[in-house]
Amino acid sequence: MMKKITSLSNDQFKTLVSDKRELKKFMKHPQNEKIEADWANISEKQLQDIPSGAVYLTQSAIGGEKPQVLLVSTDEKGQKQAYESETTLDFLKSHDVNPVLEKDRETQLKTSYITFLQAHDKEKPQDIDSMLARVNAENDYVMLKSSALKENTFTPDQLKGMENELSHQFQARKQAQEKDRYQEDYKQEVLEVL
Repeated sequence: MMKKITSLSNDQFKTLVSDKRELKKFMKHPQNEKIEADWANISEKQLQDIPSGAVYLTQSAIGGEKPQVLLVSTDEKGQKQAYESETTLDFLKSHDVNPVLEKDRETQLKTSYITFLQAHDKEKPQDIDSMLARVNAENDYVMLKSSALKENTFTPDQLKGMENELSHQFQARKQAQEKDRYQEDYKQEVLEVL
């Protein structure tokens, strides 16, 4: 998932692309570190979907990887152009983008999967809203899951294990609630009879 970090004016974009020192300053790189930037290898179609005038984070800073950013602008002729570069954690922190750590990713995955289970449970065939809620929850989880797999944060088996464990917990909780409800109803009935 691309995340917008900051906005760019057209002049800033031009300067960054033509003057590596400016790019280095903008990326908050240590001054002695060589920064590489290049025209992005993106198809016209993909570029049209990306809003112009911004810097986007395209690759998070997990493990030893350098985060990658994409700079997107529109030239005088109205042509979209994109430039990509490495950046540093300092740059991300200065723009309030914290790298995703493994434990955070695990929490995200678990929360998202539970949301999906709950939406699935509440889904009713005649109720469009409940179906949409389930579809959205499922899409969110699938996106997160594919990110985690791409990052190699988790193996498919680990994710499967987590899903099974959460499904069991969810079912157990649901049965306990139903049992409580049944006892409540039974108690009410007895009281009414008395």
